[in-house]
Amino acid sequence: MSAPKEMKLTMVFEDGSKKEVTYTLSPLRSGDNPHQAGYVGEPGGSYTEVIEGRGMGFTNHIDLNAYAVAVEISKTMTFLKDKRTEVVVINKHTNPAVYAARTKQVDALTAALSTDKKSPFGGVMATSSKLTRDTAQFLVEKNKEARFVLDVLAAPGFESNCVDLLSDVMRNLRIVDVSSLNNWDKIHSGVFGYNMKWTIGNKPVITEVDKTSFFNTKYGMEVLSKRKPTDSEMKDAHLAWIGAKAIQSNSFAFCRDAVLLAQCGGQTNREDSAKFANERALEFEVSLKGSAAATDSFIFDRANIDMLHNMGVSTVVHPTRKLLTTGSLKPDEDILKVVNEYDMVMIRPYLIGSDGQEKPWRVFRHL
Repeated sequence: MSAPKEMKLTMVFEDGSKKEVTYTLSPLRSGDNPHQAGYVGEPGGSYTEVIEGRGMGFTNHIDLNAYAVAVEISKTMTFLKDKRTEVVVINKHTNPAVYAARTKQVDALTAALSTDKKSPFGGVMATSSKLTRDTAQFLVEKNKEARFVLDVLAAPGFESNCVDLLSDVMRNLRIVDVSSLNNWDKIHSGVFGYNMKWTIGNKPVITEVDKTSFFNTKYGMEVLSKRKPTDSEMKDAHLAWIGAKAIQSNSFAFCRDAVLLAQCGGQTNREDSAKFANERALEFEVSLKGSAAATDSFIFDRANIDMLHNMGVSTVVHPTRKLLTTGSLKPDEDILKVVNEYDMVMIRPYLIGSDGQEKPWRVFRHL
């Protein structure tokens, strides 16, 4: 089969209007696997590869959603009037392996790397702001001392000499400039605001891009427990919820002091995600005591709360069944009783519609 060189998409809307976009396709180093071909489209106005290294593959481009997570956390911290707005995220296989927010970029990187000694290796790193020389120097030294490597580094611009400094030492590193993505809509534009995949039989499956976040919508964080969260616990609840949103379902994210302590997703049940995240924390001697744990799904029963309490979790963030199912809310009441027995905090995030009414807020990610 001849290699594709161009792709055109046309979408016709209910009002009869039509939108079209044409992508010029370039071959990638590999597709999802080395035996699969891969291509990347360029419609203009997107990110650019400054240093290609040995060439980016399909998953490298997909993992650039680390930049969306970094920006979302940074904007959320600004919204919460917290000065820790410098964020570093390292993605691995489409999930944030580590992230942290600090007042200095290099401190965010060191805090993030302190929680996981394996996963960030060979990952895709993104910074919420221009890459600093301090951060570049840290990566160079870590490469020399511990042979630490990244596949891709994405930043909205670079301080002077950063690119040369990194490329001289980390020779296979791909460096990507995302400075053209200067607002939330550009980061999450999708195709006319939609994301698409194809299922069996060549059927397209389409969903709206999820652009909803704390800083651009009306929302509530209902405290269901008797104990109210401290200011730091509430901020960690926000960041854990972003983690649950960014990690593939069923997700669990554990945050404390604006650092992702442990995470797991992609399991067939959220209990396993929590267990595996805890195992990783134990392996790297990271304490989950006092952390906020967020999941994109429901906490089912008291056994889940017992498990989280034994891990050291102080704050639980989940959507609860309110507004989402009909019938009795008794399961949530039973869970809340256990939360109060342990003097933990339970928080339910929800959206507020244009009519002022509450709307359920779920953050499943299956794409």
